[in-house]
Amino acid sequence: MEVIPKVGDLSFQNLPMQMRYMLVMKENGRSLAFAALLAAGLSLVACNRDAGSKTVQAATAPKYSGQAVTGATVRPGPAQPQPSVPAPVPSAIIPATASSQVQAAKSDAAPPKVVVTDHNQTLVVAGQNFRFLSRVQSIPGTTDETVEWWELRNQNDRVMYHQSYPINFQGGSFENTTQVGAQAFTTSQGSGILIEGMDLPSAPDSGGWIQLFGYKYGRDKYGVDENLFGPFGPPISIQGDFLEVGTDSFRPSFGATALVVRDVLKFRLWTGNFNITYPVQINWVTGKLQPAWRCLESTTKGRVERCSYPITVDAHREAEATFVRLFQEPDEGFTPKHVIVQPQSKVEYLESRMPVAWSEDNTAISFSVNGDVWIKVRIDGAEGWIHSEEDLEAVGLPQSG
Repeated sequence: MEVIPKVGDLSFQNLPMQMRYMLVMKENGRSLAFAALLAAGLSLVACNRDAGSKTVQAATAPKYSGQAVTGATVRPGPAQPQPSVPAPVPSAIIPATASSQVQAAKSDAAPPKVVVTDHNQTLVVAGQNFRFLSRVQSIPGTTDETVEWWELRNQNDRVMYHQSYPINFQGGSFENTTQVGAQAFTTSQGSGILIEGMDLPSAPDSGGWIQLFGYKYGRDKYGVDENLFGPFGPPISIQGDFLEVGTDSFRPSFGATALVVRDVLKFRLWTGNFNITYPVQINWVTGKLQPAWRCLESTTKGRVERCSYPITVDAHREAEATFVRLFQEPDEGFTPKHVIVQPQSKVEYLESRMPVAWSEDNTAISFSVNGDVWIKVRIDGAEGWIHSEEDLEAVGLPQSG
């Protein structure tokens, strides 16, 4: 059955063959155009869909992780392949092999050759022989040497005390050095052993350290029980100089007239303007070291803890006239007297008064000036106390150090 298409209200049956052919071709042309248009649309949709899938794929792809990718290229169509780029290495990260080489280079640095020498010294304490032994390391061809360890042994060769120090090298020499020596001493109330040491490099104004050994209870128990022999405390860290083992005496202020004599270690201690002699008591009964003096006095501002100490000065006076304020007592609550100091004036330095702080723990004993410093002077016969920096400078004792 033939299907005859219609164009408008016209029927192909009523038209001539030539015109019918022309109409059919015209309709077929529209169909072909529509088909071509439809094919183009479908092709465009397909392209958009392909592009969209590539966009989604790119959006969901993992970000660059900083690791190098080798043998991979991105090829959008026929474009030329791009070369792979190695990931950057952070500057703070050093390969393990390089780090190992650095550590090996440090550890392989050979320390200098050293000579080891043992020293042996006999010390007599209360009729008992003690031996002070020390081992010293030295570097040949130099003056560098340091004590590795030292110890005290009794007459039965039993170790009573031992102390050792670490040995480190830097630049072909010892990083720090320790010097140690020993001496026996005898006082009016006892005898013992002093160990003196110096560490270099040391803190400014440090005079080394000193440690005392002896029998507890003093001469009454000498050699009776070796368990009573030992250190009278940790080493004293000296901020100045150790002077000597001596005696100190005083008269009690409460009725007694007998003179009290005590064994002391004497130190030179810098105040900032001059030196004082500071005594440390050897308490043979307790087997300890302690401040020789603890003084309380009343002032217009209340009670203060401070003592009087002998002084040593190195005065440098100005070649000009000046004046000082002389107080009757070391107390600003008194009215001072103004005294002229001429270049030719005779100035005498009599004593000082100040608080000294004592600090002690399991490792060290130390002491230092801790507060207002007063000094008693005599200027052309006029006596009094001064303490301000202007007055101390006027008598030739400016602050230094």
